[in-house]
Amino acid sequence: MGWTRNLSIAGACVELGERLQPGMPLQVVLQTAHEYIKVEAQVIWARESTPAGGSVFHGIAFTQVATDQDQALRDLLRTSAAHERHAGVRMISEIPVTCQPKGKAGPPLQGWTGDISRAGLLLCLPQVLDPGTMVELTLHFAGERVTAEGTVVWVEPPEGRKASEAIRHGVRFSALGLFLAALP
Repeated sequence: MGWTRNLSIAGACVELGERLQPGMPLQVVLQTAHEYIKVEAQVIWARESTPAGGSVFHGIAFTQVATDQDQALRDLLRTSAAHERHAGVRMISEIPVTCQPKGKAGPPLQGWTGDISRAGLLLCLPQVLDPGTMVELTLHFAGERVTAEGTVVWVEPPEGRKASEAIRHGVRFSALGLFLAALP
């Protein structure tokens, strides 16, 4: 049992009392004021929130959502977004991205976003960028380009990755206001 820290149509950050291993499949029940929403998920990453026995934050990706549950989840997100405008609300958005690590020569990496919040985004890339790497991102949508800077704060651990899939990275924006002003 635990708490959601943020939630999107693609997954969530959950706070639990024990550490779960990346790659572990889960059956998740989200309890709202009106109903229960059941989804299947997979642990992507885990990180201690405080030293010495504190909570553990986990990034989970939803792997299967039943049709009736999908609408309930969308309704929950829509209600949350209408009442609460903070960094924890994430918008699902698969936008093509060009990513250039700052201070590194070479061609930029091609990837896409998984979801976006006011504080950062889920970035899917063909190779690993280490946590702490500063990046310049160019998002390409509707014939427009939007540039943002950020820092990789987590990367999907090897045991949670599938060989044929892109590697998930969490990126925290550095110049947040400029990025948000440019979003449609």
